[in-house]
Amino acid sequence: MHEKTVEYVVKELGKHRSENDIIRTVVHLENVSWEEARRMVAAVKVKCKGQIARRQSPILVAIGMVTFLGGVALAAGMVIATLMGINLFFLSLPIPYLGNVIYFLTGLGMMAGAAWGSGSVILEFLTARDQEDDG
Repeated sequence: MHEKTVEYVVKELGKHRSENDIIRTVVHLENVSWEEARRMVAAVKVKCKGQIARRQSPILVAIGMVTFLGGVALAAGMVIATLMGINLFFLSLPIPYLGNVIYFLTGLGMMAGAAWGSGSVILEFLTARDQEDDG
C-alpha cells in the first residue's frame, strides 16, 4: 500500500469517518477489490493504532470533560435546590422531591460516564503509544 494511502486511512480513522467510506476511497486509490481494501484498512488500523488514538483522543476527552462539568453542575444544582426547599416534580408524579433525586442521580451518572469514557480513551492512548514505542 502506498504511503499516501496509509496517511489517508490514519487521518480519516482519526476523524471517526465511516470505515466503508474509507474502504471505498482505498479501492479507487489503490485500484484493488473491496475485500482487499478492507484488509488494507484493517492492517493500517492495527499497525497505526497509536497515531489513530492520538488523533481521536483530544475531541473525545474534550466531550468527556464538558459532560463531566455538566454533570457536576446538574448534581450541585439539585443539592442547592433541595437545600433551599425547591421541590421539583418528575413526570407530574406527586412524589415530593422525586425530580430532585432523579436529576441529582442523572448528574452523578453523567460524571461517572464521562470519567469512565475519558479514562478509557486516555488509557488506550497511553497503551497505543507504549506499544508504538516498543515496536
